[in-house]
Amino acid sequence: MIKTENNKIYIVMYHYVREIKKSKYPNLKGLEYNEFKRQIDYFEKNFNILSNDQISEILVSKKIPKKKSILLTFDDGYKDHYKYVYPYLIKKKISAIFYPSVMCVKNKKVLDVNKIHFLLEKEQDRDKLLNLIFFFTKKILNKDPDELKLDKIILKGRYDDNKTILIKRLLQNHLPLPERERIVNKVFNYVLDIDEKDFSSSLYMNSKDIIELYNNNFTIGSHGYNHFWWGKINKNLQEEEIKKSINFFKKIKVFDKNFSVCFPHGSYNTETNKLLEKYKIKFALTTKVGHVNKNNIRNKFRLPRFDTNDFK
Repeated sequence: MIKTENNKIYIVMYHYVREIKKSKYPNLKGLEYNEFKRQIDYFEKNFNILSNDQISEILVSKKIPKKKSILLTFDDGYKDHYKYVYPYLIKKKISAIFYPSVMCVKNKKVLDVNKIHFLLEKEQDRDKLLNLIFFFTKKILNKDPDELKLDKIILKGRYDDNKTILIKRLLQNHLPLPERERIVNKVFNYVLDIDEKDFSSSLYMNSKDIIELYNNNFTIGSHGYNHFWWGKINKNLQEEEIKKSINFFKKIKVFDKNFSVCFPHGSYNTETNKLLEKYKIKFALTTKVGHVNKNNIRNKFRLPRFDTNDFK
């Protein structure tokens, strides 16, 4: 577990929180519900737990609380967050920010990144999964593995082995769009063989769930509309991602005056800041590892976070 200090703010990101070992997908990488409850209890005893309004005020004043502080953030809008996280945080009277991807809520689609997670859960043989990817890549792109420039992929990650990282990078951003989406779908349907709309309904929160969270004093922020890598798309498409997500949250009346953004995949580029200013976004979260301190607090659109696993 990381060493924590006073005069620092620790922003923690969560993804899957569920009873994993008892579930239909026991190999899914996530946080067991009992471990989540222990972690929240630990935070409650040892940290000043911030709300969305409090972190917004701190970023304006640049005055970091003396006692070490923590902000809880939940990415992707999983049903886990409604079923497990929300009731426990209500019970403990603890604040948090939730960042759903609108496409999943509105269109009943499954994000490619989540399809990849469940592919990796279902098929534990990484070589078999790679061969399946190469098979469909050959069919759709007409390219063999030695033509895919695999040596350009950086096999660096905090929690995965090299083959798992290779699979993720191939299917997340290395192969070209729109062929990449077709390849992901082909592999997903071959390995899991389940209806996407049904799977989406069980995987993500719906509008009603999100409204209930908001009405119980939790905050909703933007995680984009389609969960694109913002650093890999142009300014116009980035603007569409921000604008469409804001419009959706305004429509279902969960838009907050201290509205924030959590970059999908932690990805952004030089155009992003201008757009965040244009749409009066209060702050933005990255996946860069670190705490908020007196040296980086002025960079409100590049706030670092820790993963829940850093506090196990």
